[in-house]
Amino acid sequence: MAKDLMRMLTEITPTQQPVAVPGTPGFRGMFGQQQAQRLQGSLGSLARGGAPSAQARMGQALAGLDLNKPEDLAKLAKIQQGTGDFAGAAQTAAKIKTLRTQEAQAGAEKTQREQLASYLDATYPELDLGKLASAGTITPKNLKDFISTPDDQYKIVGNNVLDITTGKYLPPPPGTKKGGYTVSKIYDPERGANVVQFLDIDDPTKVLKEVLDTKDVGRQSASLLKLQSENLKEANNAAREAREANAVALRLEKAAKQGMTGGIIATGEEFIKSILGSEDEVTLLRKAADRLRVSRGIANLPVGPASDKDVALVMAGELPSTANPATVAAYVRGIAKLAKAERDFYSNQNAWLDRYKDNSGFSSYMAKEQLEKQLGHSAIVAAEKKLAAVNYDPAALAIFEQKFGFDYMAAKEELDRANKTLEALKREDF
Repeated sequence: MAKDLMRMLTEITPTQQPVAVPGTPGFRGMFGQQQAQRLQGSLGSLARGGAPSAQARMGQALAGLDLNKPEDLAKLAKIQQGTGDFAGAAQTAAKIKTLRTQEAQAGAEKTQREQLASYLDATYPELDLGKLASAGTITPKNLKDFISTPDDQYKIVGNNVLDITTGKYLPPPPGTKKGGYTVSKIYDPERGANVVQFLDIDDPTKVLKEVLDTKDVGRQSASLLKLQSENLKEANNAAREAREANAVALRLEKAAKQGMTGGIIATGEEFIKSILGSEDEVTLLRKAADRLRVSRGIANLPVGPASDKDVALVMAGELPSTANPATVAAYVRGIAKLAKAERDFYSNQNAWLDRYKDNSGFSSYMAKEQLEKQLGHSAIVAAEKKLAAVNYDPAALAIFEQKFGFDYMAAKEELDRANKTLEALKREDF
C-alpha cells in the first residue's frame, strides 16, 4: 500500500525536467520550452491567487495519511476513485475491512480477558488469577491448568455430539436441517463448566442449542486442596479465638454482676486488666478486635434490626476509658461472635468446595443467607408492609433507610440476583 501511495504521488506530481545547457544540441528548443512552462506555472499561480495547484494539494493530502488507520484509508480510496484508479480504490477498501475486522477481534479479546479476570477475582480471590487473565496468560482454553474444571461428558465426533455416559448421540437442534450447524466446545466462566454449543452454519455467533457438561465430583485440583487446607487453618484459628474470647467474657460478666469494690477502677481497659491480670491477654483481645473488623466473615453479617449489638460495639472501634463493666463484657462477647462468624465463613466455604469443587456461586449463597435473615426480621417485615401500602414511595424508602441503616430496594434486588445466580448454576439447594 505504501508503494501504491508513492506511485500516485509520482503520477500526480510534476517530474523533474532536464536542465537546458548552453552550447548543447537542442539548447534553444529546450530553453524555450522550459521558459514556456515557467510562464504557464506563473500565470496559473496568478490565476489562483497564489494558492497551490490541485496536484500540489493532492500531494499534501496524501503525504499526511496514516495507512494503518481505516479513516485515513477511506480518504485515500476517495482520492483513488477521483483519479480513476478504481482497482487501487478496491484494494484500499479491502484493507479497510481487514483492519476493522482486526480491531473488532482485538476488542472482543480484550473484553473476554476482562470478563475472565473479573470472574476469577470474584470466584478465586485467594489465588490472584485475575492478573494472569488480564495479561492473556490464562484463557478459557487453558483454564483447566489453573483451576479445577468439570470433566467432559460430551465428546464431539465430526459434526455430532456423543454422550460418553450413555454411548448415544445428542439430537440436533429442532428444525435444523442436516449440515445447517457446526459444533463447538468452550469453557463458560460464568457457569464454571464446559459447554457444547450447536452453532448456525451461516452465522457462528448464533447458538442454536447448548448442553452443559457434568462434573466428576471425585476430582480435586492442587489449588483446590490448597485452598481447603488454608480454609481449615483459618477456621480453626477463628474457633480458638472465639473460645478464648467467650471465656474472657464469662469472667468479665461475672465480675460485672458482683460489682467492683476495694478501690479497683471499674472502667474500660483498666477493668479488663483487673480481671485478666495479664497485659498479654489485653493486647491479644485488642489485636483480635482489630483483625476481625476487616475479616471476610464480617461482610456476611446482617445489618439493621437483625444485627448484633455486641458485634456493633466491636465494629464501632476501641471502647472509651469510661466504659462500664457490663459494656466491656459485651464488647469482648462481640469479639467472640465475630470470630465465630469468621469460623462459619471458612467452614461453609469448605463444605461448598467439597460438594461443587469450585467457588462459583458461593458469594451469592452467602449473600442470600445474610439478606434472608436481614429482611426476615419482624421489624423489617412490618416496615415492608407499610412501604407496600404507599407503593414504595421514595420518601418512605428514605425514612426506612435512615431508620434501619440499609437501602431496602437495593437489598431486595441483591437477594433476587443471588437467587437467580444460584438457580442458573443449579446450586440453590446447598
